[in-house]
Amino acid sequence: MSARGAGWMPERLRDYASLLRAVVTRLDAAQPPLIVAIAGPPATGKSTLAQRLTEDLLAAGHFAAHCPMDGFHKTNTQLAAEGLRSVKGRIDTFDAVAFAKAVARLAKGDAFWWPRYSRHRHDPVPEGTRIEGNETVCIVEGNYILASDRPWRSAAAHFGLRIFLDAPDGLLRQRLTQRHERGGKGKSETSAKIALTDMPNATEIRKSASVADFLLQEAVDG
Repeated sequence: MSARGAGWMPERLRDYASLLRAVVTRLDAAQPPLIVAIAGPPATGKSTLAQRLTEDLLAAGHFAAHCPMDGFHKTNTQLAAEGLRSVKGRIDTFDAVAFAKAVARLAKGDAFWWPRYSRHRHDPVPEGTRIEGNETVCIVEGNYILASDRPWRSAAAHFGLRIFLDAPDGLLRQRLTQRHERGGKGKSETSAKIALTDMPNATEIRKSASVADFLLQEAVDG
C-alpha cells in the first residue's frame, strides 16, 4: 500500500485499459493475494467494473475473485429492529465488523464463503461466493470500503491498491431511479430514497476519494 502523507493526490486514469494496466503492474510486484479496493458512490458501476476486471484477470491467467461489500448489508429484520429500514444503504446499515473480519481472512488466505446481496430477496445470502484461499487477486468493491472510521479503516489496511470510481450526479440519479423502480419502488418512493439517502451518501462517500491510489470518472452526465 502506498504511503499517503500530507499533499497526497490520487492519480487520474483515462479509461478502463489504464486501470487494467495499473492493476496488472501492481499484481506482478505484490505478494499474493493482492486485494484491490474499488470504492465510490452508489450506481457508479462498481460491481460492473469489478466483474469486468475479475474476468479479464482470470483470462490473463490470474486466479481472481470478486468480493462485493453489499453482502454485508444488515438483514431487513435487523434494520427494522434498529429503526434503520428507511435509510438502508447508509453506512450504519452494514455490518462493518463482519466485513473487516472477512477482508482479514482474504489477506490470510483462508478458505470461506463470502456473502452476496440478493436483489430478489433484498437481503444478504451467507453462502455467496466461495473463496478458495489461493487466489492471487481479490477485487473488493463497495461504497464505504475506504471510509476512515473503524472498523472500515482496519479492513482498508489490507488493500494493496485503492481505486475510487465516480460519475456525475445526473447520471447517478438516472441509474438509481432505474434501480429502485426495477426493485419495485414507486416514483415518489424512489424520488425520496434518492434525495434523502442515496445522494447524501454519495456526498459522504466522496470524502474518501483522497486516500485512493487512482481515480476513474465517467465523463458523460445524464
